[in-house]
Amino acid sequence: MDYATVTRDHRTFRLILRAMSRPGEVQRLPEFIGDENVVVELLRPLVDNATTVAVLGDSRLAEELALGCRCPLAAVAEADFVVVAPGADTTPLDRCKRGDLLYPDGGATLLYLVDDLEQDEAGTLLSGPGIAGAIRLRISGLGEGELTRLSRLNGEFPLGVDAMFVARRNSAQLACIPRSTRIGGP
Repeated sequence: MDYATVTRDHRTFRLILRAMSRPGEVQRLPEFIGDENVVVELLRPLVDNATTVAVLGDSRLAEELALGCRCPLAAVAEADFVVVAPGADTTPLDRCKRGDLLYPDGGATLLYLVDDLEQDEAGTLLSGPGIAGAIRLRISGLGEGELTRLSRLNGEFPLGVDAMFVARRNSAQLACIPRSTRIGGP
């Protein structure tokens, strides 16, 4: 791997850490992201040849990830990362890894490709660690019921899944909802 790629991966990793530690805050992705496939750019610093990935709804993207990140593809139930393409059937997400009481960090990370992200009063209410009070996040292009599914998958905290949302419509953006975040409420 060349120096430029390593530097890009470090910047990307730091951005993902920031987004995970500040749930619901929309982060602008660096301009270089998208030179290749945005999903490959985001996952490359997070995966290796022992990290499994599943892709719902886009077989071409699955091939790009396997080549660009050098990670093995797996079924949703065994995958460490699950990428959800727009319009994909998300029923298999009910079987994704949620960790166990000894290793709750063994839960999958879901990466949804969406249309747009915006902190907006009409958005879904989020609260919990990393959020001062509460924040509202509007996710355009997310399948109906997906936030309810996330809430259900994370209903036995510390077990659950972490979620990343990537939007490319206006400018590449990232927002995260870790398993510790409460979705919805008054």
